[in-house]
Amino acid sequence: MNAIHALLAASTTAGQPLLLENVTLVSPELPQPAGNRHVLVRDGRIVAVSSAPITPPAGARRLDGTGKFLTPGITDAHVHVSYPIGLAPGSTDPQLKAMEQAFFAQQPRSYLYFGVTQVLDLLNVPEGIAQFTAQKQHPDLHRCGAAPIVDGYPLVFVDKAIRHQVFGDYSFEPANAREHPLPAGAKPEEHTPEAVVDRIAKSGAICVKVAVEDGFGPATGWPLPSVDTLKRVHAAAKKHGLFVAAHANALEMQRIAIAGGADIIVHGIWNWDSAEGKPGVPAEIAAHLREIHVRKIGYQATLRVLPGVTELLDAKLLDDPMYPKVVPASILAWYRTDAAQWFKREVFGPNPDAAGILEQHQHAEAHWHTSDPGKRALRYLYELGQPMLLGSDTPSAPTYGNQPGYDTYREIQLMAQAGIPLSAILAAATINNARQIGLDQDYGTVEKGKIANLLLLDANPLADVAAWSKIDKVILRGEPIDRETLAADAK
Repeated sequence: MNAIHALLAASTTAGQPLLLENVTLVSPELPQPAGNRHVLVRDGRIVAVSSAPITPPAGARRLDGTGKFLTPGITDAHVHVSYPIGLAPGSTDPQLKAMEQAFFAQQPRSYLYFGVTQVLDLLNVPEGIAQFTAQKQHPDLHRCGAAPIVDGYPLVFVDKAIRHQVFGDYSFEPANAREHPLPAGAKPEEHTPEAVVDRIAKSGAICVKVAVEDGFGPATGWPLPSVDTLKRVHAAAKKHGLFVAAHANALEMQRIAIAGGADIIVHGIWNWDSAEGKPGVPAEIAAHLREIHVRKIGYQATLRVLPGVTELLDAKLLDDPMYPKVVPASILAWYRTDAAQWFKREVFGPNPDAAGILEQHQHAEAHWHTSDPGKRALRYLYELGQPMLLGSDTPSAPTYGNQPGYDTYREIQLMAQAGIPLSAILAAATINNARQIGLDQDYGTVEKGKIANLLLLDANPLADVAAWSKIDKVILRGEPIDRETLAADAK
């Protein structure tokens, strides 16, 4: 179909009712899959779900779902759509600028290719949000507003001369006043937690992102927010009906986030501090995880963060047959160049022991119950009865080891490897995420009244985790899309 025919087809089908017939429903509110169901969609929402055939309305499109499985679309509740993955930031090279535009054009389609029909962006800039939502086909996007402190994470990665302009909604932390004073010319009353949260609420965000991070690897000593400041952020957020999402991945950092009133911790606990290297789930880690559960704090494991960096050392990474589906050809070719290895060199140095590092990574994958603290913690929480959540943190860093949509699917796979049952993964990707971020009135189940963001699968995701990549059609607000038309290599 050429571009003109596609445009004409879209104009004649948009807004028409859609009738899905003879499908098997796989939805988290159901105790088991329900066969021979019929679902009617009108104006982008589900208006009927029936075990009896539904008479098609006038002009309705009909899809026969015999042998297929209908699920809610996936919510990835931890993404960053403003950053072109793997491309050197701030480049003025025309070739790289063209690749950047190609990335932003494909990115939403890559999420859809893997069934992600809703995203929550936890750290963004207005231009990135605008580029994402300007694309013709894109997941529904919701976002947090970032509320860092003066000179804290993630401002530490931005030149000091401009960091407080790039992230203008920063709070002044009185406890750090000597070494990290309020920037020259800033008005103190505009950088209280209350003032910052007020601006974030007025921007249309649904949440406030805070960071409790004192450094990565050898880079340490970054300023931290005080518990008092975090409590003020939380109180102000509640007044505006927002929730607080906290970046924290070490035991002590997560303890501070909990004391400050975080509603959701958006990273797994990878750094166990004094408990590092202990077998099983040590007492101090178990006590911490029980507190998360008792306080009903949300917890994202983000298991793909560390592998997404380590895999840069894998010479076969770019041969992954899924990469051409989510990465434009020009970018995929550039990833193979020496210039594209800038972040790998930054992390691992010029001559890393690639074989040794990859062997350790593979050992942790195979022996997660003793070697991978993130998976051990997640499994322990599951056994406590903690609702599982899905967040991929794509991209967690400027690494081409994380790719939109594909990393969401790979996060699901790692959850399964950690011993999370497929029914709990279904809930994590759908209703649990929707409830956690306050959007369950619109998303998360195949029920009357919900937005018709759905997936038509060729396999049952309660029988095989790989079913999440066996997508026939993505249905976006009632519009069915053939999966392969979303691929970066689509003709």
